[in-house]
Formats: sequence, C-alpha cells, structure tokens
Amino acid sequence: TADTAIHPCGCCGQGTRAHLFVGEAEIGDVVLKTPFEGLDILPSTYALAGIELKMSEAKDSQRTLSHIFDRATLPYDYIIIDCPPALGILPLNAMAVADAVIIPVTATPFANDGLLRTLPSIKYVQAGLNKSLLLQGILFTIHEGNRTARKISNEIRERLGSTVYEMEIPRDHRVIEAAAAGMPVCVYAPTSPAGRAHMEFVTAFLQRHQQTMTKGGGIALPQALDRTAAHEKLQQWHTTITASNLQEDRIRMGEARLESVLRGSKGNILDSFHMWFVHTLIENRGLFFTLVLLILVLLAGLAFLSINGLQGLKDILPAVPPAG
Repeated sequence: TADTAIHPCGCCGQGTRAHLFVGEAEIGDVVLKTPFEGLDILPSTYALAGIELKMSEAKDSQRTLSHIFDRATLPYDYIIIDCPPALGILPLNAMAVADAVIIPVTATPFANDGLLRTLPSIKYVQAGLNKSLLLQGILFTIHEGNRTARKISNEIRERLGSTVYEMEIPRDHRVIEAAAAGMPVCVYAPTSPAGRAHMEFVTAFLQRHQQTMTKGGGIALPQALDRTAAHEKLQQWHTTITASNLQEDRIRMGEARLESVLRGSKGNILDSFHMWFVHTLIENRGLFFTLVLLILVLLAGLAFLSINGLQGLKDILPAVPPAG
C-alpha cells in the first residue's frame, strides 16, 4: 500500500538520474508517474554510464546523491535504488544515502567472487559514509534449481546464515513474457513461480524492515496488505493495463487499415503498385528526380558506347565487294 519511488536501470522519459548528478534537475523535475497507484519511477539512460568520470572530479562525490535527497521532500514510504552491477561511485552514492542494502545473487560459480567484492564495500561505507547502513539480506535470483546451483547456494547459506533470504526467485519464462508486455511479472502473472516468489520476498523484506525499525526506535511504517488483498490489487492492475494495451492495439490496427486503404488494396496488384509508386514519388521527390537523372545519364552513356562500338566494328571488318 505504500508509495514507492523506484530508480531503475531502464530507459524512459527525458529527465533522468544523469541530470540529477550534474545539477541540471531536481528529483521533482524528473520523477514520472506509472499506471500503478502509489508507484513513481525515476528513469535512467545510457548517459548515466559516463557520469562517474564527471562525478569523480567533483568534491565529496560519494555523497552527491545524499545532497540531492537532502534538498528534496519525498512523499514515499520506500525508495528503492537499483544499482549497476559494478562497484563504482554510483553504488557508493546509493549506499551512502540508503537505510539498508539487499544483494541479489545468482547461484553460479562466480557468485562467491561477487560477494567477496561486495561485502567489503558495504563495510567501507558502514565505517565512514553511512554508519547506519544495514545489510538487510542476500537474495538468490534467476535460480536454476539444479545440483550446481543448490550446492553454491547452500555454501553461501552456511557461511552467511540468516542474512540470506529463505525464498529464491526462480528462472521463469513468464518474466520474459512480462517484460515484453510492459508489466512486472507480479502483475502479468502473479501466480507464476517468479510472481509468487517475488511476493514472498516482499513479505519477508517488510517483516525484517519492520523489526529493524522497531528495535531502532525508528518511524512507524504502515502495515502491508495481506496476501489476498495484495493479489486482488495485482489482478486489478493487470486488468487495467491489459485493457489499455488492447486499446492501443486497436488504434494500431486502425492505422494499419487506413494505411492499407491509402496505399491500395492487396487484392489488386496493379492498384497497389500504382498507389505505392505515387506515395513513394510524393514522399521522396528529391531522391526520385536524382534517380531519374542518373538513369538518363547511364542511358546516354550506353548509347554513346554503342554508337562508337559499331563505328569501330565497321573500321575493323574488311569491306565486302558489291555483288555482280
């Protein structure tokens, strides 16, 4: 039920996080609404990839995001910052301003190496930039469930104990389908393995966070919806977005039919060719006249070569005496 702002690595909108980091925008200028009630988004673009070099030249660059947040009044219960998979200035900025960090891990042979590089960075931030930063948990994602994945996940669980969330987000083709449909998997297919796992994770995260806030004497947060109410809300969003997408499909189909009428019926090849030729001529007049001029030049050149070739052939062949 809480309002949430998400900072993804996707691309949409004109104002982006890159504009924030260089002081060309404030959060309120670039936050976008989404079809989901209480959920706003602050988009990123590929321009963010080159921002670290510019930030490294600035004073106190590791606290840039903290200064941005200090200047803003944000009406959200939770702000989720999605970091790039590299330990640079951007993740340090995120951890410097965050209350907690969650590490997503894929159970592959390189998972341990990734954790060994990430955990020291968190300790570095806890020692200086953000002493209140908590390691909220480690979450296995895109989990295969085969013998190798189980062995790796068990080794990490043995070493880090309850820090690792019990649930695992499985590899699920419905996630790809959801992305193609422009919906989160929990909205696209809430009963799919990945959809159920994400809901279990959110429940576990909220419980951990509530316990942490209670122990630390922090701000009381609103209670989350129960499972049934949450499922009904997701289904409502699914229906609304699906109807919207169908309407967009109808508009696209109408445009396609209009285009077909304008360019001629497919049943009449001659009419179709005629309409195509006329529209091409209108839309590309400059190119058309250039091609016509080029064709005329080529024809003139061929005619010149043919005439000279025939004359040369006459000069080479011996004269034929007249008959009689």
